Amino acid sequence: MIELTLASLLSTMSADFCAIMEKENDVVKSTLIAYSKANQKYGSDNVIRVVTEANPIELRALALSNVVTKCPNKL
Repeated sequence: MIELTLASLLSTMSADFCAIMEKENDVVKSTLIAYSKANQKYGSDNVIRVVTEANPIELRALALSNVVTKCPNKL
């Protein structure tokens, strides 16, 4: 199994986030659903580990850059 990284987690989540935003148009709901889907895909222990170990600035920058590139009209 490939180790989960912050970049791969946020890439997966941003794709789900953008798809959900198309239907729901609610940032909080879309974020929570995307996070839940990531937990299902990667396992909650892996997701929690990656998020906990992440540098807060890197986390924000990667999350924002992923969303900007995948669905810039949703920010």
